Amino acid sequence: MAGGSKGAEVDCTAPTGQYGSFIIASQADADALSNCSTITGNLVVQSNSLAQVTLNGISIIDGNFGTASSAALQKITAPALSQITHNFTLSNLPLLAHLNFPLLDNINGGIYWDTLPDLTDVSFGNLTASPELLPGTNVDGDILLSSTGLTSLAFLNFSHHSLPERIWIIGNRQLSNINLTGLSWGSNSLEIINNGPLTQISLPNLKTAGAIAIGNAGHIDIPSLSSTTTAGITVSNCSINDFVAPALAVIAGDLVVSNNTLLTDLNLPLLTSINGNFVVANNTDMNAISDLGQLWNTFGTINLSGNFSSVTLPDIRTVLGGIHITSSNVGLDCTAFDKLAVQNGWSSSFYSCAAYAPGSTKDVAVHYKAPNDDFVLSKPVKAIIVILSVIAGLFLCALLMKWYFSKTAIRRGSVTAVQQAAAVEEARESGEMGVHRQDSGDIQLPKYQKVGLPGEVLPVYTPAYTESGGESGNGMVQQVQAVGVNSEPQPHRGRARVLWRFW
Repeated sequence: MAGGSKGAEVDCTAPTGQYGSFIIASQADADALSNCSTITGNLVVQSNSLAQVTLNGISIIDGNFGTASSAALQKITAPALSQITHNFTLSNLPLLAHLNFPLLDNINGGIYWDTLPDLTDVSFGNLTASPELLPGTNVDGDILLSSTGLTSLAFLNFSHHSLPERIWIIGNRQLSNINLTGLSWGSNSLEIINNGPLTQISLPNLKTAGAIAIGNAGHIDIPSLSSTTTAGITVSNCSINDFVAPALAVIAGDLVVSNNTLLTDLNLPLLTSINGNFVVANNTDMNAISDLGQLWNTFGTINLSGNFSSVTLPDIRTVLGGIHITSSNVGLDCTAFDKLAVQNGWSSSFYSCAAYAPGSTKDVAVHYKAPNDDFVLSKPVKAIIVILSVIAGLFLCALLMKWYFSKTAIRRGSVTAVQQAAAVEEARESGEMGVHRQDSGDIQLPKYQKVGLPGEVLPVYTPAYTESGGESGNGMVQQVQAVGVNSEPQPHRGRARVLWRFW
């Protein structure tokens, strides 16, 4: 026998082993297990005619406990039961009204209760004990309570610092107070939605959660919440005057606050980062969004709409999406955001801020204007202008240097040409160049001396006779003309003069 027993020998292990089930179809089936202090396997109440059942003698169910096809069931009692090692599941029991488990201290799995409209009386874990004894039942796994008649969750405690994957408390229209005092580390998904219209939600010790969604609440108390770890926070359709999270610093997803008609104050003084979208919409009594003084970063879009006259986000600098602000209040002041946009004071893909009177498409918000209506260039444009100015300056310097060196080369060439022309002229005047004639009584070719540049054409001599009264006797003197000596035009002097005049 796998489980403990009292009295006669009873097989306390389910017929097919640990994962098998004991089926309770009558009170007699339940009494047959009364000598088992521990049931090994699942225990299932299944009967369309059974109205109530009492599980006497059973202290531990080492498996799941639940019901199936028990439409007539109204009451379940387990006076000795202290532990369920797996899940506690109740579903589609329209008449079930009472659960009496006075010693139930721990459910190691989860609670899954759905469609129990008449369930109002739940007594778990000696609820009459003093607070020091931690009345109620600790649940280590999920808590899913949907469409029940519950008016209180006092039967739950979280003394063992459980880490449920999900806490879903949804559609319990009689539930007016949700106090999860012992819950310190929240689930991957905490949803408290569509319960009583004025449900008071108190999570005084909750420090972190994966994601939080709250709807149709009358009050929300989360004084210790510092972050969400996997997703965002949604607060919608609530009858609250304010949403205050004084310790909240980081939201891992979206922050959505919408359709809260009485909401006047969104107070998140330490919030610095939203890793998703920031949406505020249709909170008709909210006149200002001002208590987010340290928010500087969002990884999505900031989309604010309503009837507010002012929005103050003094530290906002990085918005990976865009910023869109729209109000029906004609006194909306967009000055601060306009100034940041004009001066490129943030990183954002787009920006708009406007106020429209009902039925109008004309923007009547107050907007920022640069001093003296001068156009103010953004930082990137200024940087581009500076770079282009430097490039233009370098190009101009290059042109000036080219012009200077070109002029210098011309001047040097002109001086050289002048010097060469002067040298030739000086040589000519001093007789160092050309032919030196030598008179002689004999008619003969004169001696000459060639002074000139290498490669110059040799002179050609032609005799000529003229009549003269000289002493030669025949009155004829042979003259020699030097043809070809310096016969070519010499432009150097004229060229030098022209170059000097040009300079």
